[in-house]
Amino acid sequence: MTANLILLGARQFITERAWQLGLRPLIIQQPGLSDDVVNRQSDRVLLMGYDDPALIPMLKAAHAVTPFVSAITVAEEALIPCARINEALGLRGTPLDLVEKTRDKTAMRRVLDSGGFSPMQWSAVKTREDAIAFAERQGYPFILKPVDGVGSIDVRLVRNAADLDGVLNGRASWIAEEYLDGPEYSVECFSFAGRHVILGINEETKSTDPHGSAFLEIAHQVPAPMPPERDREVRDFIRSFLDVLGIQDGPSHTELKYTSRGPRIVETHTRLGGDRLWDLVRLTTGHDLLDMTLQWAMGTLKPLEADPVPRGGAAIQFFTPPPGKLKRLNGAHALRRIPGVVEISLQVELGATVRQALKSEDRAGFVIAYADTVQQAQAVCREVSQRLVLETA
Repeated sequence: MTANLILLGARQFITERAWQLGLRPLIIQQPGLSDDVVNRQSDRVLLMGYDDPALIPMLKAAHAVTPFVSAITVAEEALIPCARINEALGLRGTPLDLVEKTRDKTAMRRVLDSGGFSPMQWSAVKTREDAIAFAERQGYPFILKPVDGVGSIDVRLVRNAADLDGVLNGRASWIAEEYLDGPEYSVECFSFAGRHVILGINEETKSTDPHGSAFLEIAHQVPAPMPPERDREVRDFIRSFLDVLGIQDGPSHTELKYTSRGPRIVETHTRLGGDRLWDLVRLTTGHDLLDMTLQWAMGTLKPLEADPVPRGGAAIQFFTPPPGKLKRLNGAHALRRIPGVVEISLQVELGATVRQALKSEDRAGFVIAYADTVQQAQAVCREVSQRLVLETA
């Protein structure tokens, strides 16, 4: 049985999986971001801006002829347009008002403040004077990020007033937040009629490159190594958070810090996590978040009864060689034979220019490993990263 699905900001991995499950995807992609491989995997392609006023009328007309089951996305910038389409066509999906809360960081903070949940100091800012006023109340350092930012782009650690030079122009909207200490985790969850099932807790590792982004994620590990009592606390905390936010159904990816004062929310997203986290969850639990997301869109997903117990450990590490022209690339073929290596993927070729690692797309590739423990999987990733030759000029 086939069903028609709307995919916004599609990637190859999600379109391939859609076809495997019997879905016929209509892909909507913004002009300039079109991918020929993805387009060939689609039933139909619309190259349109998500805010094009003709988009929803066109989809309504198509829906009247060949009905769609839902519109979904794995792209952060397409979450609100996706929710608007589902609302306009009466399709299954996360409600628009809820998506808007998660996409606007100040709106989410107001919801949490009203529920007295995950308290922290924050302020909406537009000018340098706004940010300095926040620092006078809160102190340095603090975090500054776009209200609707994605992928840690333009997130800054502000250590002093000089770090604000040339950043705030009085037009764009930013949020200033107190700096949170402690390790950072992300939680992959699927909700069923208000019951939240946690499929994986990941510990994140950020870049330490002094010239790159201090907020760029370069490694993940599932399950996150932590004492059992912290694991229980984080699970209870995430469930309470999703209740406060009002999430009832579907996937969510939530980031938190475990501070000296306990867990605190960083942000959340009404989608599955990126960076191949779905593979780490699948390797350790057998549950595939890609399949689950598509089955949820189809209305065929059977609810899970309890959090799965992880078996073994999985890790991913990204390659971030120094910027420059790639003049030597060796070792990937042999390193794939190391026990525990699941996949090695390279996003660069000889002669290509490696960029400074400022955002996710700048990373040169990755290795995924699975082992009896998450520490062993980490060790395999480190060995591959150390032995792989990525030499830039």
